[in-house]
Amino acid sequence: MGVNIGILMACIIVAVILAISIKSRSPEFSSLISVALGLVVIGYCISRLKVIVSSIREITASIDLDKTYIAVLIKLIGIAYICEFAAGISKDAGYGAVASQIELIGKLTMLMVSLPILMQLVETITSLM
Repeated sequence: MGVNIGILMACIIVAVILAISIKSRSPEFSSLISVALGLVVIGYCISRLKVIVSSIREITASIDLDKTYIAVLIKLIGIAYICEFAAGISKDAGYGAVASQIELIGKLTMLMVSLPILMQLVETITSLM
């Protein structure tokens, strides 16, 4: 089932050491290695996420649960990973302020995506009163 986690971690460690060693001579190549490494890790995460989504679908098929909730959950996970990746790259490149803004955008986007469920929850609670 894909790449062994031990091999992946070994490759990540080698890439990080390589990026650190060339950072003083060629910071742009160091950043390029960092981005490439991040893309490899995201690719690995996506392959694992497919298994998780498949399992969640099996669970929701066996119980009566609105598919909207699962879709929102998957979107929230995706937003979190993408924003964390972009913020990490920005921090690594020395743009800490941009990374903070990316994190803020991610949080606001996650709130916006989950807002319909929150509104539905509030409506349910108020109808019980």
